[in-house]
Amino acid sequence: MIKLYTDAGLNTNLNLGVVSFVIRIDNKIYTDAQIQNFDDNHFLEFLALKIALTNIIKKGWNDEIVLIHSDSQIVVDSVEKKYSKHYQPILNEILQNLEQFPSYFIKHVADKDNREAHALVHQKMLTVRKNHR
Repeated sequence: MIKLYTDAGLNTNLNLGVVSFVIRIDNKIYTDAQIQNFDDNHFLEFLALKIALTNIIKKGWNDEIVLIHSDSQIVVDSVEKKYSKHYQPILNEILQNLEQFPSYFIKHVADKDNREAHALVHQKMLTVRKNHR
């Protein structure tokens, strides 16, 4: 089973976002945090999940069940309902990615249970702020 944790953050002063993910598979951990040029935090949360799933598929790890953890209620609700009033295009891409797994589960978690992905966002944000001075 793959455990996936995603998070996103937005620096409204710079209109820059950061997306991050933590993939736990076979007692190994893979992480990434990326700067994204979007100013909508909800969109960034969807984008974090899309990028993480795309990475898993590219590495050929999508032959296992994926358990997704997100602290974004809108992402969790949208994936469960397969519908989003404002984010349907990116949700459709996520759902297409999820079809490439044998099965998936998505779970809403508190920030404290998403610490690693959350910390990656904050570390990358500090780098962004330093570089924009």
